[in-house]
Amino acid sequence: MKKIFLYIFFFIPVAGVGAGIKFYEGTWSQVLAEAQKQNKTIFIDIFTTWCGPCKQMSNNIFTNDRVGERYNATFINYKIDAEKGEGIELAKKFAITAYPTYLFVSPEGELIYRSLGSMPVEKFLGEADKAIEFAKIFSPIAVMDRSYAAGKRTPEFLYEYLKRKNMTNSDNAALTEEYIKSISESEYKTEKVLAVIAPNVNSIDSKAFEILVSSLSRFMYLTNQQQKAVLQGISKAKIQTLRKAIEKKDKYLLEKLVDVVRETSYSANGAKAEERQFRMDYAKATRDGENFKKIATAEASFLMSITAADLEKETLKLYQALKEKNLDENSPQYLMMHESLKDGAKKATAFQLNEYAWGYVQMIDNRRDLEEASKWSARAVELIESPANLDTYANLQYKLGDKKLALKTQKKAIKIAKKLNEDTTELEETLKNMKRGSLKAIE
Repeated sequence: MKKIFLYIFFFIPVAGVGAGIKFYEGTWSQVLAEAQKQNKTIFIDIFTTWCGPCKQMSNNIFTNDRVGERYNATFINYKIDAEKGEGIELAKKFAITAYPTYLFVSPEGELIYRSLGSMPVEKFLGEADKAIEFAKIFSPIAVMDRSYAAGKRTPEFLYEYLKRKNMTNSDNAALTEEYIKSISESEYKTEKVLAVIAPNVNSIDSKAFEILVSSLSRFMYLTNQQQKAVLQGISKAKIQTLRKAIEKKDKYLLEKLVDVVRETSYSANGAKAEERQFRMDYAKATRDGENFKKIATAEASFLMSITAADLEKETLKLYQALKEKNLDENSPQYLMMHESLKDGAKKATAFQLNEYAWGYVQMIDNRRDLEEASKWSARAVELIESPANLDTYANLQYKLGDKKLALKTQKKAIKIAKKLNEDTTELEETLKNMKRGSLKAIE
């Protein structure tokens, strides 16, 4: 059972005198009201507690005198955790996929401009300048909606309309196809067109997807922005198609997706890995235990054969690749990336083994199969003793009938999670169910 927390805020600036941005506290409706009262654009820092770049910006950039002077004079400044309270809905509304994300929003709550990532003072000040310029030419989307409803269909209008609609978390696939019909084929190759259609390619059966795939044949001649748009659009179309296949339990559509994976991958290994992931996700979501078992057995067998020495070599390769990026080794970016690579190969191997073992917890009831999955899970715990890996091992032991070991392992998972300041709600709920005997075990 999930806990519900009630947050009560008073809308006042953060107390205290000091340098940097002054953030207001309050509900989202109160922020909008204040922005309308002062006729100011809202600057929102959407962050998470686990995000390293978020902390870097908060500690080193938001506290800067020049940044504070510009942002305090120009915007209503607001920051919110994307994983708590109203932040969850705001992150969904504005389609947040990375952190930190910075939103510049009109007093009516419409997105004007967005930016993201850790950046130095000068670049962050530049983002404010861009937002100010965009705000000057900003037109409420309701005005464009009315023009569209009235029949306006010029390529220029459809482009601007689609660009604005891209800022919302809405399905713009039909509008995208309409825009494509309004322009000539010679324009399909341009950065302008690729960038505006890429966020809206929701299916592998669309003209927009066809345009992106055709760009792969000249990929090396595209600009960085074109390459990024093409890859992101193709990836999104695949993911959305997989979701549709899962929703309809359509194995034919899954096979069609696999064919597209093979056509659009740059390497045989890449295609194989992507196909395996899609098949596994489909099997898990549709509770197709037999097909999941086929994938998991083959992959886990290979992972179990990897030695500690192999993992150490792989991690050293990751460190070497980081060095070759020629980053300043004292910079926050380098230090953060270096720290994230610690035991990188171990973490990746443990994650995969745990994923396969957890699938058996959810879908498999055969003792022999569960005993095999227990070995994978034990190896994952041996590599990385994390709450998630311990939780899987505990569930497997419970399912196999060793309730004593299951309880002991689950308690250990909770203890480690608390040390890491992680949410233990689900772990503790599982422990309660184990004690009650309400989880499923095989005979």
